[in-house]
Amino acid sequence: MEELLALIALLRIEGIGGRHIRKWRKAWGSLEALWMPHGEKALPPQLREQLSNLSRLRREAEVIVQTCERLGIQIIPYYSSEFPPLLEEIMAPPAVLYKKGPHSLMGQPMVAVVGTRKPSAYGLKATEYFVESLIAAGVAIVSGLAYGIDAQAHRTALERGGKTIAVLAHGLDWVYPPAHRRLAEELLKEGAWVSEYPPGTKLHPLHFPYRNRIIAGLAHMTLIVESRVGGGAFFTARAAFEANRPVFAVPGDIFSSTSEGTHTLIAEHIAQIAYHPEALVRELRLHTERLPLPTNASDTPMPEDPLQAQIYTLLEKGSRHIDELCSLTGYSVSELNRILMHMEIEGWIRQKPGGFIFREVPPNAKS
Repeated sequence: MEELLALIALLRIEGIGGRHIRKWRKAWGSLEALWMPHGEKALPPQLREQLSNLSRLRREAEVIVQTCERLGIQIIPYYSSEFPPLLEEIMAPPAVLYKKGPHSLMGQPMVAVVGTRKPSAYGLKATEYFVESLIAAGVAIVSGLAYGIDAQAHRTALERGGKTIAVLAHGLDWVYPPAHRRLAEELLKEGAWVSEYPPGTKLHPLHFPYRNRIIAGLAHMTLIVESRVGGGAFFTARAAFEANRPVFAVPGDIFSSTSEGTHTLIAEHIAQIAYHPEALVRELRLHTERLPLPTNASDTPMPEDPLQAQIYTLLEKGSRHIDELCSLTGYSVSELNRILMHMEIEGWIRQKPGGFIFREVPPNAKS
């Protein structure tokens, strides 16, 4: 809990983002170091200036955690086994996700379907055409709950008995736009709401492009249905392309402004032409062979020994210092060193000078 409180508190500081936190956690071994005396630890300038505010930041973090517990919102820090690995590949990956709803963000292929807020009848029909085929292929649909194409993608997924995830640009204690409250509650039954913003966060114009990078990052593929040049869907397509994910765009009327963005994406070789749903399904299969689906921790081979399995799980999102593992497991350094030695011999982990432990994926390890 101390680690999580430190992460949330750090994100309350203006200018601090996911890359800062990843860097500091790697250097410190644990974000809990934020609460420790700082005489022996050189803090970066951004944090030295905040020392007098740590008590306030901690209280704010505690309120956020309590609010999430009350509202049934799950907090998923980036070092959790439930944090989608695909998000690590995007521009400025978030340090934490807030999720509400039963759908896991792991283990199922996902396609982002986004587009203009003011679609034509053709755009709405095209969205339905592609989404119903993707649902039939076992795909979950990711979108932004906005007017137009986003809402049509969510509705079609629900009507076809599929799962859909809404990525929101604000805290999960409310819904925007309010007109989509019923749609949001319907998809929440088997899907999920996701945001990088804690409860209580209101809308800001900058939140939308940041939200769009998460839509692209959660998905193995992005489909753009009608978009103006420079629109939100246009940004989502570029974010997906930069993360090395396939992008498809539905061609439209050359005289329609809502097709300018999709045609530009195709012309610039950012997007392939979405001429038939089967083309997307074929590409998705190829892509998931190259980039395997994230799986739940329960699907991962584990050491038979319960303590070794605990350590192996703790190392899933990256290296940890032995002092941090001692704190998390309750074992002394000497006891843990003995266990780590056996794990290294069997091929589960490797140790580096300085006390850092790395997880391995050994083909011949005992399972």
